[in-house]
Amino acid sequence: MGNPEINIVPAEELGFQLTKEFLELAFDREVEKFSTNAGTNPGDNYMSVMHAIEVTFKGDKKSSHYLIKCYPNHQGRRDYLDEMDVFSKEFFIYQDFLPQLKELAEERGAENIVDLSVAPVQGGNIVGQPSKFTKKPWSDENFILMTDLRKTFGFTMADRMKGLDLEHTKLVLDEIAKYHALSWAYKQKHGMTLLSNKYPQFEDHLYDNETMMKEFTQLMDQIVSNGLKMTEEKLGPSHPACKSLKDNVTSDALNRIQEYFGKDGVNEDKMESHLRIKPENDKDYNKEPWLLGTHGDCWLNNMLFLYNDEEPKKPVKVTLVDWQITREGCPTVELAYFLFSSVRAPLRIANLDDLLKFYHDAFLRYCEALQVKPLKDFTFETLKRRFRRAEYFGVLMALPLLCFVLKPKDQEVDLDKVESDDIGDVYAAVIDGSDKNVVYADEVSATILNLYEKGVI
Repeated sequence: MGNPEINIVPAEELGFQLTKEFLELAFDREVEKFSTNAGTNPGDNYMSVMHAIEVTFKGDKKSSHYLIKCYPNHQGRRDYLDEMDVFSKEFFIYQDFLPQLKELAEERGAENIVDLSVAPVQGGNIVGQPSKFTKKPWSDENFILMTDLRKTFGFTMADRMKGLDLEHTKLVLDEIAKYHALSWAYKQKHGMTLLSNKYPQFEDHLYDNETMMKEFTQLMDQIVSNGLKMTEEKLGPSHPACKSLKDNVTSDALNRIQEYFGKDGVNEDKMESHLRIKPENDKDYNKEPWLLGTHGDCWLNNMLFLYNDEEPKKPVKVTLVDWQITREGCPTVELAYFLFSSVRAPLRIANLDDLLKFYHDAFLRYCEALQVKPLKDFTFETLKRRFRRAEYFGVLMALPLLCFVLKPKDQEVDLDKVESDDIGDVYAAVIDGSDKNVVYADEVSATILNLYEKGVI
């Protein structure tokens, strides 16, 4: 039969050896042969490590393809993942919460309408939780095994440098609307004020560590300063947008971001107070927070697209992946995160109202299919108003996110080769060179100018 183990990922890269014994335990099937290699390219995955596994099981004529998502061999990144408890969160979403949402759709007879696309997960191990992986070193590692959607079904990742076109963007907005509606219907079914009251996995611990916060604050200050410098070079230092950016965004940026992630939702008065031009005072405007389950990290590297066989450029399906920082939050914050990170400024600016209307109609349609009333006062005008105050969050997140979204592929950083164990140094390596990135400068300056003209900043 020959060697059953080919191109084995070294244990020093994975934390443990991928062996025939491990795979047979994982899949409860006899393995004839398998091979492993890198599951992603540099720049595709920043915190976790993915390895691809090709397995031929006894009795199968064709091989099967899987991914194992695991901790990196970098102490700073491992500590950061531990601090945020992201593997436990993602494993819960795949193994527990998403199946419950699927059952809910079936209960309401809407499984063919609210058909959320989910990557099949075969299992995994979370340190400290019951698992069949009781043998060391497996029991000491966090990992998730899932079907490789790319090799199994033909899904592909979009080009992050180009950003998404309108067709791709609407497909993603539709998928986001499905998840939002399902999580909202789940809350209503169970009479829940907060998902986190039952599931602590929906709590946000991203900013809990004081040491990391200090490092990220310094990093964020540098990023915002670079953004201001680029905008001044593009628009001229005397342009009012530059002064507004300096006065309204450059100070305390990280704390402003945190304000959008409060456990009880967005404080509308507080968030609108940050806007340069405030909305007209409307005594009838309902300020009750909109709270539902959000993906939390919706940028184009965390989504895989499937295309029409006859029209290879036409996307027909999208699957959201990487649920490591899912949280309960406002849908407009999720929309701002996605649109500012994954749709280039000219397209986003020209089509924003149409895209928001598309999401609005999709959310209402899915709520109706799930036989649940939508969020309170979920009108298009209210959605636009709440999105406008979320655009302030959008620019705060765009400045750091676009540093690596638009990082040229020939400048990608292999994070496993960053010598420092300090997580701040890891992120510094990722953003290095962004101040000289012309594409990044064009995107940032166009975004800043547009938000100034709208009175957001």
